[in-house]
Formats: sequence, structure tokens, C-alpha cells
Amino acid sequence: MNHFGETRDERESQGGGGGVQFPPAPAAKICDPYEQTIKEFIPASWFHPVGIYKVMARIWDRLPDVGGKLFLTFTLDPKNYVNEETAFEDSRDRLRKVFFQLRHRVEHEGKIYVIDAPYCIKVEFHESGWVHYHAIFLTRRFLPKELLAELWGLGWVTVQRITNKDFHYLLKYVTKPDDLPAWVLKRKRLRVFQSTKGFLKPLPVKPKIISLKEPCHRASYTMDERFWRWACMGVIRQNGLARTVKFQMPYRDIFDQLVLSVAREGRYKGSGEIIINRKEGLTLWLKTQNQLLKATS
Repeated sequence: MNHFGETRDERESQGGGGGVQFPPAPAAKICDPYEQTIKEFIPASWFHPVGIYKVMARIWDRLPDVGGKLFLTFTLDPKNYVNEETAFEDSRDRLRKVFFQLRHRVEHEGKIYVIDAPYCIKVEFHESGWVHYHAIFLTRRFLPKELLAELWGLGWVTVQRITNKDFHYLLKYVTKPDDLPAWVLKRKRLRVFQSTKGFLKPLPVKPKIISLKEPCHRASYTMDERFWRWACMGVIRQNGLARTVKFQMPYRDIFDQLVLSVAREGRYKGSGEIIINRKEGLTLWLKTQNQLLKATS
């Protein structure tokens, strides 16, 4: 209704309301089931700036309220170790012993302290390559810093309270593959986030499904090999289905060479997604890949 009290239907029934013509409603866009698109592969990974949100989506609804809870940080003194890898292996074992002692009561300056609550650990790396640990216990109990430093004995500790905002920021903090030390890249796996029973909210109960298929055994790669495979992969989508394709070089390098010409042809959909030419298929992508490989060889 306008300021004269007329509705659009009334104006149209009166011959357009003084010559005012309303454009027809745009036709609904029909999805082409034969349209194929290609986009960069995004892994669910703690080490990917976008893929970390896939990881977070899996646990977001299960995260507890940690406001005001006990927040501990453990760092290492490099003087105590020959190298970063030895420090990592040794400090992991020491951390387990510290938490074991806290569960089974520790005496300090005539007082008994017990921290027997669910907790999580987030592993991070300094720019120097040395590891440090963040731990959050679902308790508001007090713990003297001096006691914790005595139990740890490998460097420095902090005892704080944490907010949910800081907790979420801590989880979303990404250590990119280029920033990881060489010894980490040679490992086959690294558990960045761990939690004990009771820290995360329980999963919804799902009916058990008996599968007659034989279990699949995943190929075993080092973290460096895994990062390279992810970088070289693209995702092809058609009619709601998706499959991956692996190139011999990073997908982003090929994309950067093609995106301008593709955009001029009207085949760039935005957000890194490109419509594949039906006649050519991936011919142009493979041709560009070979040219780049030849130029760098």
C-alpha cells in the first residue's frame, strides 16, 4: 500500500495507476542438472584456515560452557632439550603425569589439592617450532601456580580463568602448514585437540546399522604428504553429487591462470567456483597444468 491508500493490485486494475508500470517478477532460475563446476578442495583440518570451520562444525553443538573455568598453559624451556621433537615427546608424557597427580590429590604447603574434572588440551606451536599446551578443566577450583610449576618442572606455567569467547578463539586458531616445524611435517598424525570423557556434550543416540561391507583401510601419509595432496585436489560437482580430482600441482596455481579468461566467458560463479566447459571438460585444466609443470622443470 502506498501513501495514497492504494494497493498494487488496485493500481493495476485501474490501468497501471497513472502510467506506472511494474516490471514482471523475475522468473525462477532453473538449475541445469548437466552443469559441472569445479572448486578448490577444502579438507576438514585443524591446519587449514577454512577447513578448520568444518572441524568446528562437527563439535560446535557439543562444546561446554567454560566461562570462569580453570585455564592452564604449559610452555617449555629449550635449555632442557636437544631439539623440539624430543621436547614434544617428553612433555606429552610429563603432562599426563601432572594430570594423574592432580586427580589423585597433591599436597602443597600443608593443603591438599584435587582436580578431578573433565578437561581438554589444545596443542600449539611457537614460531620457533617449540610446542606449548593449553588445558581447560571443567572446574572453578583454585590451583596455586607454584604447585603447578613444581609438578611441571619443564618450563613455565600460567593459571587463569577463561571465557567462552576466548575458548572459541583458541579452538579456531590455525597453525598453517608453512608455519609447522619440519619434524611435525614428517609425522603421520598429530592430535591437536583432545578431550576426556565428559568434556564434550554427548552425541545424539543413533540407531545401530550393521554393515556387511569390509572396512576400508586409509592410505598412510605423512602430514607433509597429506598437505600436498589436499593442495592438488579439486572438487567437481554436478546435480548435487561431488567427486574429487587430483592434479600434479596445486589446484590454486592452475586456478589463478584460468580465472580471468573464465570470468570473461561468464563461467565464474564466485567463491572460487568455475563452470566447466562441457565440450572441453578438464582439457584446459590439464593443458594449463602441463604448461606450468614444463615452465618450472
